[in-house]
Amino acid sequence: MQGLPLLIRLARQRADERRIALATAEQARLAGEAALAHQAEEVAAEQAQVRQHPASLGDWAAWSRAAARRRGRLLEGLALLRAQEAAAREALRAEFAEVKRLELALQARRQAALRQAARKAELRAEDSARLARRPD
Repeated sequence: MQGLPLLIRLARQRADERRIALATAEQARLAGEAALAHQAEEVAAEQAQVRQHPASLGDWAAWSRAAARRRGRLLEGLALLRAQEAAAREALRAEFAEVKRLELALQARRQAALRQAARKAELRAEDSARLARRPD
């Protein structure tokens, strides 16, 4: 039973590290989503500019191809960030499960020790009763 509290403490520390990693992954994903939204706003602004000035349509064609490539890279990056976030979330879930498993093992050991102590006390009481009833 001596080692379980230490293992629980270490597992909790790992869970805290996983929690920080998850928060970092969430922030990165949110930044990726914000970059994608900003890029969509840029495209919408350029489209509005072309509608107002049709003469710039030639420039728009080249710009839109570059914008589409940039959007593709942003989407790929966002997919990677989402996968990293999912992996961090799963690692945290697994660490919480480990903490719970260790806590349950410690609780079971403590209950077994209490039952054993109660049984020993019961046996001592029975022995004392037997000795008291014994005719001399």
